[in-house]
Amino acid sequence: MLNNIDTTICEWDEAQFLFFSDNIWGDFIYYSHLLPAVSALVVTLFVYFNARSNKAAQALLVTGISFATWTFMDLFLWSSEKIDWIMFTWSSLIYFELFVYVGSLYFIYGYIRNKFPNFLSELAIVLSFIPLFLFGHTSLNLTGFDFTNCWREAIEGPLWQNYIYYLEAIFAAWIFIFALSEVRKPENTKRRKEFIIVTLGTLLFLFSFSIGNILGSVETDWEIGQIGLFGMPILLMFVGYAIVRFESFKLKVLTAEALFTTAFILLFSLLFVRTIENAQLIALGTLFIFSIIGFLLVRNIKREVQQKEQIEKLAHKLERANTKLQQMDKLKSEFVSIASHQLRSPITAISGYASLLREGSYGEITNKMREPIERIEQSARMMAVSIEDYLNVSRIEAGNMKYNLTDFSLADQAEHISDDLRPEALKRGLVLLFRKRIESKGIVNADTGKVQQIIHNLINNAIKYTQKGAITVYVHENLDTKKIYIDFLDTGVGMNTETLHSIFQKFERGDKANTVNVTGTGLGLYVAQKMAEAMHGTITAHSEGEGQGSRFTLELPLVM
Repeated sequence: MLNNIDTTICEWDEAQFLFFSDNIWGDFIYYSHLLPAVSALVVTLFVYFNARSNKAAQALLVTGISFATWTFMDLFLWSSEKIDWIMFTWSSLIYFELFVYVGSLYFIYGYIRNKFPNFLSELAIVLSFIPLFLFGHTSLNLTGFDFTNCWREAIEGPLWQNYIYYLEAIFAAWIFIFALSEVRKPENTKRRKEFIIVTLGTLLFLFSFSIGNILGSVETDWEIGQIGLFGMPILLMFVGYAIVRFESFKLKVLTAEALFTTAFILLFSLLFVRTIENAQLIALGTLFIFSIIGFLLVRNIKREVQQKEQIEKLAHKLERANTKLQQMDKLKSEFVSIASHQLRSPITAISGYASLLREGSYGEITNKMREPIERIEQSARMMAVSIEDYLNVSRIEAGNMKYNLTDFSLADQAEHISDDLRPEALKRGLVLLFRKRIESKGIVNADTGKVQQIIHNLINNAIKYTQKGAITVYVHENLDTKKIYIDFLDTGVGMNTETLHSIFQKFERGDKANTVNVTGTGLGLYVAQKMAEAMHGTITAHSEGEGQGSRFTLELPLVM
């Protein structure tokens, strides 16, 4: 069967630019090769460059490049007149054909699990290539060249007709079994339809690709085999549907854009048709597809326009609601400010007169009267603190809080306030300690009154939330970062993780506040944090858990 005809009488045409010659005698060779190859490269590159870290996108790119390479090599076989080139190219096709199947397997693994097969599976895949590398250059791959009827065909050996086709069937079965097992898992219920669609598209592609090659090999009619190349556009349509419908690869592609791209590729592919008769036939099929695309395009554009109108309406409603909320918030802040100012005067008067009564300014009082008067005075002081908290919140939210920044010693202020509050701690049976470890002068540039308020608040909180033990105020510094810190450590009720995350929010109090009979507005730490931030500092909270005590740290920039 070899060398039955003299090559000089075949009159083969010399190929131009590798792919163009009169040796191509089929009706749809260019169309069946260039449309699938170009569409494969365009779509897989688009997906990859928009989702590079996605395993499925990586595998899809390998599949697309392997398929396009195989397709261009096959088109070269149709056009070339050089026997040695034909034999080399034909023998190399076997590698890329297997890469198409391996890439498809990895694609399904990456799409469903977002990871590739395990080590043993990859080892089996590598071993499947060994016969190709060992015998791909021998007569087991191609037995010779057939000159019969000047068809320019190589004669395939058992490596093609037995090993490779059976191996392709194994890979296809592997994909089917793996996808079926994953689809049936309860945790994949929500994505079941998506997995089925992508797997079905992949299997249809592989089936079409294999049948085309097998028919061409068995029937020795390679023009029939070209139909199998249209399996790639089928796969791409399924992938495109998954991208539009399920936002696969986290791509947000509008339906109109996807349909327009499909229509453009179909129209562009008409340039590859060689005769007007073939063009009419393909144009008829393209017109049918265009009708479907046009219907879907109009329907989806209408849907997207309706969605846009709904979003615009919701945006207008949201804008109006937001404006109304801002107005209400402003009114609330104004109300709190006015109410607090109105309350401050009578509370101050109550506290003042109670103090005068207690001191005997209006005459001597009995011991029985002294305790109620002291309670009145204490309650008035607590109310005054609460009113001041409300006023501070109102000023902070309105942006009206004023800061008079001066240089002063933070350590000295902390020590003085600790001394002032030590009698209060002793009343509760607590020890209040002050320690410092600084090498600098401990000077900060901040508002003295605001810093005093912060320190006073944090020590007061430590006293209120500690039933027994000690409270330590510790001043230290970090000269490298030019920061100075005050740690407020107590042996009190402590805090859980949830409380730590919310303790600096408005109206938040410790979970154990009720167990230790602590009263308060839940605004002190919020106000203290905002003041510290305004002076380029911060306050942090730490605790090992409930019953383990707490540590609050005030941090401010160190000047000298």
